[in-house]
Amino acid sequence: MQTDIPHFKYRSKALSCRQSGYIDFGCIEADGEVIHKIENLAEFHKAFGYTQDMAKAGILPDEFIWEEYIRDAAANCATCFQIRILEYLIEHSAFFRKKYGNQCDNWIAAHAEARSAKGAACCACKAKSPA
Repeated sequence: MQTDIPHFKYRSKALSCRQSGYIDFGCIEADGEVIHKIENLAEFHKAFGYTQDMAKAGILPDEFIWEEYIRDAAANCATCFQIRILEYLIEHSAFFRKKYGNQCDNWIAAHAEARSAKGAACCACKAKSPA
């Protein structure tokens, strides 16, 4: 049984096309291996907190993900990005559930503990905190 938490990466449609051969889709990698082809990018972006209001304001979904989760990861809450990917994969990837399903709760708990210890305040943390 694998005890190490894989590091998940999101590859946008443009990057996936060049690097992974998925011409029409984005993908998610775990430790360098493509584990999920994202067929509905709008649904994927929504899972990270991207809204129609943001789209109307001219904010591109990949820019939103970059700004909130990836750029300056030390200041943002990088663990939230990993939690969101885990939650997305659990819901949308049969392959992921089959390969890693029995470990996901432990991984989410470990990331949540790390997030709490850091005291980060990214959009995911803000969205889950009481008003």
